[in-house]
Amino acid sequence: MTKKKISLSYKVLTVISLLIGIILNIRKTNSIISLLSYYTLQSNIICLVVFISYIFLELRKKRYEKSDVYYLIKGAIVITIIITALIYRIALAPNGFQMDSFHKSLNNKIVADFLVHTFSPLLVLFDYVLFDEKGKFKKYYPFVWLLLPFNYVVYVYTYSFLGGKFYSIGGSRKYAYFFLDYDVLGFMGVAKWIIIISIFILFISYLLVCFDYLMGKKKRQK
Repeated sequence: MTKKKISLSYKVLTVISLLIGIILNIRKTNSIISLLSYYTLQSNIICLVVFISYIFLELRKKRYEKSDVYYLIKGAIVITIIITALIYRIALAPNGFQMDSFHKSLNNKIVADFLVHTFSPLLVLFDYVLFDEKGKFKKYYPFVWLLLPFNYVVYVYTYSFLGGKFYSIGGSRKYAYFFLDYDVLGFMGVAKWIIIISIFILFISYLLVCFDYLMGKKKRQK
């Protein structure tokens, strides 16, 4: 099997994992809109759309050129979904956070959480590790990658202003996550959390950029 076929098969697996995780999360909920308003599902949906486009590109007979835009987007989705996994494991899960109660099926909850918070993020990360050329990320990319999380903050407050609600077991009924709860934390409290999380995202992003640089340098020296 050629590397192209392996890459294509891996991307199909990733799409299946992303799709099943999203479907399992929304199939037994009282409000699909509320559930789709969480960062977790939005990051999974973004990755799903991008990976479907990758599959169409790889199905073309001609080999497509991976441009700077490709690597900018690839790094963005890797960071977006890895942050989903890390923040969930570090800050949310220990506080009993759930996006929905899933009372009707405990197994559904366990599988759904595992797919969107662990398995799919790892598949997206290792797609980059295994199949993308290294040494392509630029030093300023991490600041561009911050736009997706920042856009989500804008979305949450817009959604809340328009009357949207969340399930937020262990989180915030009005703002999804405790660190965005303006009513409890106030402006300075939310600002502090956004700064902390932004620094954390930049730290993880630059770790990825450094890894990319070192792997690219190692390949060039061979």
